[in-house]
Amino acid sequence: MSKEQIPVHIKIDTEIEDTNGNENITRTEHGSYIHKGHIHMIKYDEQMEDLGEVYTTIVIQEDRISIKREGQLQMHQVFRIGHSTECVYTHPYGKFRMETTTHRMQFIKGIGNKSGKLYINYDVMLNDQEPRRHVFELQFQEEEEA
Repeated sequence: MSKEQIPVHIKIDTEIEDTNGNENITRTEHGSYIHKGHIHMIKYDEQMEDLGEVYTTIVIQEDRISIKREGQLQMHQVFRIGHSTECVYTHPYGKFRMETTTHRMQFIKGIGNKSGKLYINYDVMLNDQEPRRHVFELQFQEEEEA
């Protein structure tokens, strides 16, 4: 069992589909990866336009994944296949009820737990609006020492 933080390079691809079409967002971040037993954690900070720094923690367990964001934007989104979960999405422009329905999720560990890939396919409904389909892919790789 390892509790050491491994510095990692993170690539995130998000596709959002609704009645207006598709939106693709790609970003890269630097963060850390920790695992202990069957629990895996990825942490990173992102500088968001107009919002400042947002701190993100992703916790991966056998039957669920949770994404917690803190800063000007706050939420604690939980993913469980075949279930709908709710949270409050807090933004400088207000609070929104967010319902997440998870269709598929997969976590693949690389050799030696120094890399991996996370995939989540889900729908999000904000304040009872039409649901939007999301595909979230995160890949991480241990950073090479200089």
